[in-house]
Amino acid sequence: MKRTINGFEVDWSSERVFAERQTAPNYGYLFEVSANRKRIVRCAHISAIGGDSDNPDADAERFERDARQAVEEFLGLEREGK
Repeated sequence: MKRTINGFEVDWSSERVFAERQTAPNYGYLFEVSANRKRIVRCAHISAIGGDSDNPDADAERFERDARQAVEEFLGLEREGK
């Protein structure tokens, strides 16, 4: 189920979780998760969406922490079935 958490739209992408930042600058983060879907293993890919940033690499890294927190909350909600 797609959810909006802390400014990120978060949803399953096969056996991974994709988080897309909903405000500019927009970035997408693809996270690999453990087999039991309880924790993040690593951020597998970051992509700029729209390209409206002056410093895309620094922004992407800065927002990765926020995306990771949104995905952790998403995994918790998915486990609880809410």
